[in-house]
Amino acid sequence: MTAYLQRQDRLALVTQATANVTGKRFCSHHQGEAAVADGDFVVRNKSRRWVCFRCQERSRLRREALAR
Repeated sequence: MTAYLQRQDRLALVTQATANVTGKRFCSHHQGEAAVADGDFVVRNKSRRWVCFRCQERSRLRREALAR
């Protein structure tokens, strides 16, 4: 179990270092890169994922449309 946790920590460190160097992060929603300032982390399915604000807004609008 600890080896798996260490792998997650390593992956998080590499992801953060990449974001610091390139200024971009991978949006888990549209599967593309976006500027670090143009997104935030969200919790979906008990998992913390980075999603750009454009995708967050589209998801919110879709949820509101379905609620009507």
